[in-house]
Amino acid sequence: MIYFTSDSHFFYGKSQPRVGEKIFNTPREKNDFLVAHWNDRVGEKDTVYILGDFSNGNGEETNQILRKLKGEKYLIRGNNDKYLKEPGFEANHFRWVKDYFELHALDTKWCLFHFPMEAWSGYAKDRFHLHGHLHRRHPVYEEIRRYEVGVDAHEGYPVSIDEIYDALKEFHNLSRRMPGVE
Repeated sequence: MIYFTSDSHFFYGKSQPRVGEKIFNTPREKNDFLVAHWNDRVGEKDTVYILGDFSNGNGEETNQILRKLKGEKYLIRGNNDKYLKEPGFEANHFRWVKDYFELHALDTKWCLFHFPMEAWSGYAKDRFHLHGHLHRRHPVYEEIRRYEVGVDAHEGYPVSIDEIYDALKEFHNLSRRMPGVE
């Protein structure tokens, strides 16, 4: 299965830690909650695209979290992923790190970027844009086929490509599956 998530902000401690409406007493409580939710949903052989702002911790702290998480991980760089430049960070936790990526799955293109875009390659042709950054609690946007994958919109869980497609299909009244998709 393919999953997406963003904006987990592990180790964020400048204000009261939260995920959506859930408030935690400490950053560690939030970290434990997110790790448990991730591993509850993601299996060892699953793929997870992280669309930025994974951790506000240092390199070693971020390594410790990544070692606990199941699945093969890919990172779309966000504006808070500063641990990537630290000498103690082990980049091999990610299969790759990019700023932008076009995933071809379910016979369509999924444009992956940390920040929301108004237009993207193929946006007028039933192509989808997945993003994070906004920390909104409602993932689907009325005006375009854009979907927020952040933890705040999904109660801390990564969201599957099938869940996203079904939500977009229903919300935008798409009358058919993408070509070749049942």
